[in-house]
Amino acid sequence: MNYDHQYHAGNTADCVKHLALSLTLQTLVRKDSPLAYIETHAGAGRYALGTQGEHLQGVSRLWADRRSLPHAGAWLKIVSNENADGTLRHYPGSPALAAALLRPTDRMVLCEEQPEVATRLRKAIGKRAHTSVVGEDGYRTLFGQIPPPEKRGLVLIDPPFERRDEWERLTDTLIRAYQRWPQGVYLVWYPVKIRGTITRLWQALRERLPAFACELLQMPEEGREQLFGSGLIVVNPPWGLREALAAALTELGPLLSAPQGGGLWSLRCQGWPGPAPKPPVHFNG
Repeated sequence: MNYDHQYHAGNTADCVKHLALSLTLQTLVRKDSPLAYIETHAGAGRYALGTQGEHLQGVSRLWADRRSLPHAGAWLKIVSNENADGTLRHYPGSPALAAALLRPTDRMVLCEEQPEVATRLRKAIGKRAHTSVVGEDGYRTLFGQIPPPEKRGLVLIDPPFERRDEWERLTDTLIRAYQRWPQGVYLVWYPVKIRGTITRLWQALRERLPAFACELLQMPEEGREQLFGSGLIVVNPPWGLREALAAALTELGPLLSAPQGGGLWSLRCQGWPGPAPKPPVHFNG
């Protein structure tokens, strides 16, 4: 795999994804019942930020305004806690972010297939109780974890999109996972790059599961094969999440817009109800 978590840490995709993750977990922990958190592509957990890297177009643009972005406040507070002296040098990945938001009794299953990265993840996550790091394929591991004994939980699917069949595998995994555990909440990140591929994903999901999708574009979408922005799909979204996420992304949009796009940005959200309920069966007797 060529994906370099270290270089990409804190980029615009991470900002969108981790903002959505924090808002979703904040909503889920409001109920007293326990949660399971499962992540299929966990990465190293924590990252050192240098003078170069994609964070310069991402979280570094937000850092000066971190106290004036109320809808992103919980996420940025966790980033601030990793940088107590006020200088942005460290970035918490999704495992560290989830660990900070979950309750001590909530269970975490973190999948990371690359051995070196999995070793760093175990060190980053420390001795947190009820936490497992699985050094195997995250898609396959997921089906051994659902439905979890807690009955409630969140699955984060954030693949690197390097495999030729990544979109097909993502679609198949999401549909089958929902069939096995329809009570679970699923959060998926995808790159907004080739519209036809995204349209096929949406069409495959539309009639099969209840969800909404949001896309934050950092530049105008003009049909060229390049990365325009980040997309999110939330299956079984908790009540109020769609509105909270839209408000938070609206705050971030102007700060994350790409200079080559003339500072233009846009936010698109679309939802679908999922499969229609089966009609009642009437018996004559």
